Amino acid sequence: MAILEMTSLSQSPRDRILWILANHDGKMERSRLRRRMAMRYAMLNPILEELAREEVVVGKHGDWISLKD
Repeated sequence: MAILEMTSLSQSPRDRILWILANHDGKMERSRLRRRMAMRYAMLNPILEELAREEVVVGKHGDWISLKD
């Protein structure tokens, strides 16, 4: 499947998060995103906070993370 080839370990975690969200209708549960990233919350949360400051993602909708409209 061509879509899976696009996710490589050479992508930055930030880019992988954006790619995963974009390919899941722009939203995903925080726990599912963490599992897909194979990352602990302690490493994932600072990246999500950075994306939120850049107004790329909107978080804290319960446990959902979504791309900003």
